[in-house]
Amino acid sequence: MTDVADSFCLDHLSLVDLDALTLIDAAASAGFTSVGLFVTPVPISPTPDLVADRAARTAVVSALRDTGLGVGIVEPFMLDATPDWPMLERSAALAADLGGMVNILGLDPDRGRLMDSLGRMVELCRRMGAPAIIETYPLSAIATPGQALALAEELGPDVGLCIDSLHIIRSGGGWADIAALPPDRIRYVQLNDGPLEPPIDRVEEAVFNRLLPGEGAFDLRALLPLLPGHATVAAEAPSRALRSLAPRERAARLMQAMRNLYDDS
Repeated sequence: MTDVADSFCLDHLSLVDLDALTLIDAAASAGFTSVGLFVTPVPISPTPDLVADRAARTAVVSALRDTGLGVGIVEPFMLDATPDWPMLERSAALAADLGGMVNILGLDPDRGRLMDSLGRMVELCRRMGAPAIIETYPLSAIATPGQALALAEELGPDVGLCIDSLHIIRSGGGWADIAALPPDRIRYVQLNDGPLEPPIDRVEEAVFNRLLPGEGAFDLRALLPLLPGHATVAAEAPSRALRSLAPRERAARLMQAMRNLYDDS
């Protein structure tokens, strides 16, 4: 099992309704050692454009320095049919500056075109000095860990995988799919929980309404021994039930859930 009981990352999606500075403050207060960051605007989050807004970027860098937090992943890097390459290049450069991994989501259903885009994105990351990882998401063009692994193997040994417990279960898979992966490819793990039966609105669940780790039926304790020690382990559990709480309290609940999960394993 990975020895990370006091070294967790808090992904931005967990507090998606908050900007980056508030996320950083809450994460540091709760004892997280790193954060995942949205660095360009997304419709679901109020975080500023850290690529274009120099003042906002400087404030975030200062907050990271003052709190001692690192950066786990940088998002969004969504490869659809028409990627915005200038923006992606600037975002990858910022990821390198922040010391974070570039988390790639493949949305283009045309496999040949997606492979070309992945190759271009990975080359950008190499040039900028930011590690590239591919996330599986059952509603995307890269739906399973096996599909992500096949792409990563085509792209090179430096390309890793991002494993999300919700996405594994909702893809119809299970922890055996993780056990089948080469451990060195698993670079980032996002933990969350939920019922075994998926809701009607799976996008709502994925983006806004997951359960905290250990509070659902995913049997995360059986997953933990499969995680390599080098992987960053993050809490990614957006919860509508927690939105009425103060940001620091929300982060504290997430941290307690992570610690309880590992303490009981």
